[in-house]
Amino acid sequence: MTVAQQRIGRIQWGDLQFGPGSRYHVTAIDGLDDLPDIRSEDTERPGQNGDYTGPDYTGPRTIQLGLGLRADSPDELRDLVIALRAATQPQRQPAAVQLLDQDTLVYGKIRRRNIPYDAEYLWSTGTAALEWYCADPYLYGLTEYSASTTAYSPAAGRTYPMVYPRAYGAAGQSGRISAFNGGASPAYPLLRLDGPVANPSIEQVNTGSGLTIDASLGEGEWLIIDTRTRAVLLNGSSPRRSWVRAGAQWPLLQPGANEIAYRGSALPGSPGQPSLLTLTWRDTSL
Repeated sequence: MTVAQQRIGRIQWGDLQFGPGSRYHVTAIDGLDDLPDIRSEDTERPGQNGDYTGPDYTGPRTIQLGLGLRADSPDELRDLVIALRAATQPQRQPAAVQLLDQDTLVYGKIRRRNIPYDAEYLWSTGTAALEWYCADPYLYGLTEYSASTTAYSPAAGRTYPMVYPRAYGAAGQSGRISAFNGGASPAYPLLRLDGPVANPSIEQVNTGSGLTIDASLGEGEWLIIDTRTRAVLLNGSSPRRSWVRAGAQWPLLQPGANEIAYRGSALPGSPGQPSLLTLTWRDTSL
């Protein structure tokens, strides 16, 4: 009987690749499939047994990687050590750790690096250990999905005065996007709105959550909305968080099928220029 084996496979970190086909053999990995520490919102029940339990959230994820360095000479081994050291410097921002054969991506910062010196084995082999701190604990799919729609516009209705045969205006446009999250956790989509449009609104039809922008975008202007960080950037750089109408429930993509509705009003003088919503996301799990 053949027993299936789980293999880590290739891991891409910057310009370095670990695993099969490289000089850096993966010997161990910890923290990838583990559930990060839970940050609960439980409170004691005064005068009673037990707690009032609230929602559970997770803390950051820590991933530890063990490597075996394999070279053909001491000089080549030294080159491997220097390249690994150069690739694991302190970082200002997290970067992508890609597990290419597991269709998994995490964002982390190098927090520990250990490359021991062992004179008995250093002729052509060595070991190393790395640790990534992932403030964002989610596991993402490698594939980034994207879909777009124009804003909903109502049907034009009847034409008056009425003549026979009767003439009707064009049917309304749906202004909807179907998005599938193949993971087990809600995904935080990135939203881009391209003008011209006034007071655009985005609704997650499945859950009823959504947000409205109390502003107008002219032709050639766009707005980036990051639902995870809650950043709202005009033309990708100028903060406009205050444009989000109070009481917004930021839309998330639940596991499985999702439907997003996009509505907005045309600006005076540009009724024939449609606004565009572009939705970008990855499958997401914990």
